[in-house]
Amino acid sequence: MKTLKNPFVLAFVFGLVFLTALPLMQKRFLSAPKPLGPLGPWVLTSLDGGTEVKSEALEGHVLLATFAPSPCQATCRDRTAALGRALEHTDDLGDRVHLLTVAAPGAEAELWGREGPRWHLVTGTPEALTPLFAHVRDAWAAFAGTDAGTTVDELSGLPAYVVVDPKGQIRGFWRDDAAGRGNAINAARLLARHDL
Repeated sequence: MKTLKNPFVLAFVFGLVFLTALPLMQKRFLSAPKPLGPLGPWVLTSLDGGTEVKSEALEGHVLLATFAPSPCQATCRDRTAALGRALEHTDDLGDRVHLLTVAAPGAEAELWGREGPRWHLVTGTPEALTPLFAHVRDAWAAFAGTDAGTTVDELSGLPAYVVVDPKGQIRGFWRDDAAGRGNAINAARLLARHDL
């Protein structure tokens, strides 16, 4: 009975119970931003040789997306490189999180060499890009109440990172800074790990 009166034993037992219950309690209170609208179906071409990339092929994955204007100046290249670092922070999730960079025609040369199995750098004709941009513009209007524009150059002025859930719903926009990038990555991780 002396053991039960020992404060260290009591603290250990309390800690054990608390840490066992914590994951169950956290799941109950986890929430992600509400869907703003669908990203919609699209078919674009990859920068690494013109392979077709379809939205259907990325269903079931969380997308962390950004837009690259033409020409892709130093700020654009820095933003794209920063997006690529998100791969390191999502490696433990396997194939659940993919990156998507939508480049304006003409911006391709500055971005080559960055793509990989989980990073899709794509572009397309204005006709191919229009449906995708319309959905992003509508989601931005629901999010911020302002017009985002209709071209890559205009959309690249949005906060840099767009998170899309596995069901193809846009969940939010985050700023192009360390805090915004961290929050976008955390949102992507949360959506990849839990069906929210």
